[in-house]
Amino acid sequence: MQTAQNQTLERELPLLQELGQSDSERQESLIAAFKAFSQTSEQLSRSYKMLEKRVASLTAELDQVSAEREEESREKRQIAYQMQALLDFLPGGVIVLDSRGIVTQANPASEYLLQTKLEGRVWRKIIGECFAPRNDDGLEVSTKSGKRISVATSSLDGNGQIILLTDQTETRELQHKLSRHEKLSAMGKMVSALAHQIRTPLSAALLYAGHICNESLEEQKRQQFSQKILSRLQHMEKQVRDMMLFVKSELPLNDVITSLQLEKGLKEAIEASLGTHGVQVAWINAVPEARIKCHREALISALVNLVDNALQAAGQTPEISIALTSLSPGSISVMVEDNGVGIPEEMIQEVQEMFVTTKKQGTGIGLAVVQAVARAHGGRFELNSQLGDGTVASIHLPQSNIAA
Repeated sequence: MQTAQNQTLERELPLLQELGQSDSERQESLIAAFKAFSQTSEQLSRSYKMLEKRVASLTAELDQVSAEREEESREKRQIAYQMQALLDFLPGGVIVLDSRGIVTQANPASEYLLQTKLEGRVWRKIIGECFAPRNDDGLEVSTKSGKRISVATSSLDGNGQIILLTDQTETRELQHKLSRHEKLSAMGKMVSALAHQIRTPLSAALLYAGHICNESLEEQKRQQFSQKILSRLQHMEKQVRDMMLFVKSELPLNDVITSLQLEKGLKEAIEASLGTHGVQVAWINAVPEARIKCHREALISALVNLVDNALQAAGQTPEISIALTSLSPGSISVMVEDNGVGIPEEMIQEVQEMFVTTKKQGTGIGLAVVQAVARAHGGRFELNSQLGDGTVASIHLPQSNIAA
């Protein structure tokens, strides 16, 4: 019995050993699998936590971006509101056109200026309905309601235009009133200056005329007084002529003369003055055949003013030169130079103004007349001077292609 049991045990022992070994390996496998599972779980846990942190970070960033966009949107709405309020209260008209020329936006001022509704309408048709150009518009355009409006346009990068309308009606009226006031003021000054200038020679002429009426007056004295009366009357006539030249804004340029003819006419006009002062003039004419379209009498009178100024300003030993030349193509310049004490730099512009003079007995009209005559001929007047180095007064005129 015992033997049979032992035999059975011997047969089953390897199997039991195999089973025992298999359980151990399984246990190790389970342990390894559990470890792998634990590691994977830990990795998943860490990844999940990282994912949670990333989601939280993205959520925070998204909230921040949303808040920023909301703030930007709020600011844009605020700016849009402010811009609309600004447009509504602007005194000038603002009109926005799209690429087709249709009004997409117009503030109240623009509709008030044009007296019509604008949005949704074609700008070209509005122009025909609301504007009525006049010959004296200048830089402004008249509307049918009688307003004067300045129009400025600016492109919107190819997507349309913005048009600015400014009401110049009141400004133009004020300018007209100011211009009229200035003319009246200048006229008053001219009358006063003319009266002052005429009074002295007129008194002298009356005095000489009284002497001539004396029957016992010698013939020689009578002739002298007659010449003095004539001289005083000529002086008065020149003052009146200068005034008339200044007042006339336009001169008929019906004469075409050569530079040589102008030189001859000026020589004749200043001959008496030069003789009185005992002065010889150095003449230079570099362009004798150059032609000028002019008002001969007014031009020569203006040049006589320059010569008279030079005679009065010349030094102890008077030296005067008159040059007719061309300083640039298509122009002719008449330059009168003296050797006087000159004019301070700060006074050069001032002495060219009406009624400003550096002479005790001057009227301040001469240079203003010269400027007016130069402008009427399409030219300009120029004054160059330095203290101690004399003065050069020049009239620059355009040459003419018309035969003299």
